[in-house]
This record gives sequence, structure tokens and C-alpha cells, in this order.
Amino acid sequence: MKKENNASYFVNSVAKGFEVLRAFDSNSTNMSLRDLEVKTGINKATVRRFALTLVDLGYLRLLPDNKFQLSPKVLDLGAHYLETLSLPDLALPVLENIASKVKESTNMAILDGPDVVYVLRVNAAERIIGANLRVGSRLPFYATSLGKALVAWLPEMERKKIWDSATIAPFTDKTITVYEEFEAHLEMCRSQGYTEGNDELEVGLRSVAMPIFDRKGETVGAINISTNLMRSSEKQIAESYLPALREGSNKINKQTGYLS
Repeated sequence: MKKENNASYFVNSVAKGFEVLRAFDSNSTNMSLRDLEVKTGINKATVRRFALTLVDLGYLRLLPDNKFQLSPKVLDLGAHYLETLSLPDLALPVLENIASKVKESTNMAILDGPDVVYVLRVNAAERIIGANLRVGSRLPFYATSLGKALVAWLPEMERKKIWDSATIAPFTDKTITVYEEFEAHLEMCRSQGYTEGNDELEVGLRSVAMPIFDRKGETVGAINISTNLMRSSEKQIAESYLPALREGSNKINKQTGYLS
């Protein structure tokens, strides 16, 4: 739909209200009615009505010196926009950037019962032929870095419930199949801020993962970098992969509203 100021649907008062909000920037943090009049081109009497209405709605503050200032409620507009986006929408450019840096595949997953469900996968150009994983693939949470990241920050009762609902079986001799050992492992993961998958699902597979939280601090997803120890050393994982993954998870967590 083409936007035209003289169209029958166009409400000038709404447009002017947003003009008042947009008048504030880093160079104009506090403004008087005269300042708003000059910057918006709206006459003083009208801009006063708009400004005071925005104060009543909570989007502007009226300061003791009769100047106006944006309120934190303005941030809700951006937050509501981000909430309409799905996690894969938010994460795709981030995972693409990580994959281009480390030349390895990156993934995002959510938890469905005791299963890790892949909702996004970015293959590095050099790794087009890789693990048989795609969006929709499911893996057991206890044998994957993504699964560990999805449960490690949950309350203990929830972790136990998920463990009890799973069919726990070893994939390799490194798969953790005892609940107490798994809990001790998750405690270590929480202390270091990331989770690892090390030969637990398949010999040679290695991955590191970090959780994604919503505004309430609840785990809503996880992202990881997957590789193979035949081509990635422990030093490379520590010095290259983890910093890239941490930067990416922080960026997504800012977009979800968890980090400021």
C-alpha cells in the first residue's frame, strides 16, 4: 500500500505524534516546547497537546524545568517488534557470520521434551558435505552440546523431569548415562558459561554451545559450532570458536531483550 499524506486513511495527528517522538536524539535529549516546535515544524499549541498526551501515555517524561525527555517505555516498541520475530529470524545473520569466521557449521535448536530439535543450520562453505543434519532433525539432549545448553540453566526439578522422560542409552563410551554425573557435568558447564559435546554422540564429533534467553531469563534456545577433532584442535576451539560463539550469543540475547 502506497503511503500518501492525503490518502483517506491517513491520520495526521498520529503522524505528528510520531514526529514528536522522533525529534529526540543524542543531540536533543531534553527539549522544551519551543525546541519541539522548531524541530518538528508543528505550532507550539499543537505540539504541547501531543507532548502532554505522550507524557500521559508514558512515552515522554515532563522534567521539573518543563522540558520533555523520552521515557524507557519507548524501548517497549522495539521490544515488541523483536518479539514478533522468530528465533531463527534473529539468529540467521548471526550464525552466518560465525560460520564465515570459523569455517564450521553453526546451528540453533530448541527443546521438545527430551529431544533437541534443529530450527536453523548454516553450513560453512568448506563443509557442505557434513553431518546428516537439517532443520527438523532431532537428537537426544543428554548427548549433545545444544541439549546441555538448553537444560543446564533450567531449574533442577525441570532438568530431572526431562531426564526421567528420556530413554538414556550410550552412543559411545563417553556418553554420560548416570543422572548424578550428568548434573555434575552441567554444573561445570554453568560455571564456564558454555556446554560441550565431546565424542558423546559419535566418536570424533566436537561442539560447543551457549544458551539463548528471553527477556524473563528463561532458556528459549541454544546455538553451537560443530566440528571434528581431526581438523580442530583444543587450542583452536578455545581461542577462535568460543569467542565467536560468545559474541554471537550475546548479540542474540540483546535482541531478545535478555541483555541490555
